[in-house]
Amino acid sequence: MLEGLKSALGSFYNKSEKRIKFIAFLTAIILSAAALMGCTIKSFVINDGTNTYTVSAPFANVDFALSRANLRSKNYKVLKVSGSDVKIAYLFPVHIVMGDKTLTVNTTTNSSVEEILKSAGYTPDEHDMVEPALDTKVSDTIYIDYTDVNYITGTYKETIPSRTETVYSPKYNEGVQKLTEGSDGLQEISYTSKVVNGKTVETTINRKVVLTAAVNAKKIIGTKLSAVITSASVKYISTLIPKKPIDLDKNGNPVNYKKKMKVEATAYTYTGNNCATGVAPQPGYIAVNPKIIPYGTKMYIKSSDGRYIYGYAIAADTGGFIRTRPTNVDLFFSSKSECRAFGRRNVEIYFLK
Repeated sequence: MLEGLKSALGSFYNKSEKRIKFIAFLTAIILSAAALMGCTIKSFVINDGTNTYTVSAPFANVDFALSRANLRSKNYKVLKVSGSDVKIAYLFPVHIVMGDKTLTVNTTTNSSVEEILKSAGYTPDEHDMVEPALDTKVSDTIYIDYTDVNYITGTYKETIPSRTETVYSPKYNEGVQKLTEGSDGLQEISYTSKVVNGKTVETTINRKVVLTAAVNAKKIIGTKLSAVITSASVKYISTLIPKKPIDLDKNGNPVNYKKKMKVEATAYTYTGNNCATGVAPQPGYIAVNPKIIPYGTKMYIKSSDGRYIYGYAIAADTGGFIRTRPTNVDLFFSSKSECRAFGRRNVEIYFLK
């Protein structure tokens, strides 16, 4: 009997019939044989949303039924199994583009863009940019442009570098230099970084808090001129003598003084009257505008051209010149001839400490 069956099958298969008829015929024989042998026959109804396929076989299961059904594509997903009813959906590729990377995933008809992204491990939020929109239903292969945008906040500490300042000081002699040490400071910086597709594209500084202020180093350069001589060794016009000789530098200028003025000076001599402050006039008592140079101010005066060293002087008198030349001074000389020789010239006034 078996030899006859083999001969019949061989003859049938060699004919130019479609293979599907052979499979159906073979299945019918197997079912008949199974029935004769008392085997259990199982039937499964497979629905792909459009067509229905029925597969029957002894001891069949879902996987066997799916492998034997003449489905349109082997790329599918089982959606539901209810007894012998099997519901499937065909899969098609969708491409997710993130910057310079492309990820391809398989999905089913009517899946939303958001569902596809989540199946790929992405969770879009309000900062992300997605095209097409998240609620778009997908029914065919498309490209989804997904830009993952995150804002990350944090803090870090940063050194505040100290600097070296140059300071000129009259406390130290000219040419003397001193250096004080400085120290760096520390500040805490709060920031927000914009991260696009895993790469930081922008960082904004929100706040800076100084934890420790920087202390600048100082390079101190002395400006105090060292005395070379004193007024005691200089011949000058004034007959007034200071309580202590005035230290002068190599140019004949006072070393220690509060301020310096350059003004125009004239000359006057005896008039028969005392000075405005009541003292008898003599070389060294000079006339001033007391609103600018108060009476009693002690000075050291020399002409700007260096020809006259008037010397130690005290503001003791005033005159009519202050109406037209309020910043001028009038220097007292012993004779008219000295006044005429002096005439009118610029002088440097050093206000003594």
